[in-house]
Amino acid sequence: MHEIEIKSLKKLMEVLSLLANEHRLKIIAMLAEKPMYISEIQRKLKVSYALTHLYMSSLEKMGLVESSYETVIGERPHVRKYYKLRPFKLVVSSDLIKKLVEES
Repeated sequence: MHEIEIKSLKKLMEVLSLLANEHRLKIIAMLAEKPMYISEIQRKLKVSYALTHLYMSSLEKMGLVESSYETVIGERPHVRKYYKLRPFKLVVSSDLIKKLVEES
């Protein structure tokens, strides 16, 4: 399991802000069930593809999900981006917050 390292107040705020979004939490829950294509995620969330792409990019940048590309061969060959959850652990305590505030 991947532990998200929080070494600064800014990083803590970024992680909490990222997770303070209902759609991103739903994405994490969906990917905890099984890996999915971005188009599947978009249809389940019922939001635009562009917005889903932004959500996925931010989750991937934070290291919570990882992606790979798969080529689909057939009548209409194309490439799909496939996402899977990187199981993670986030520990936030009053001691950590106090330490980070004092350091900033």
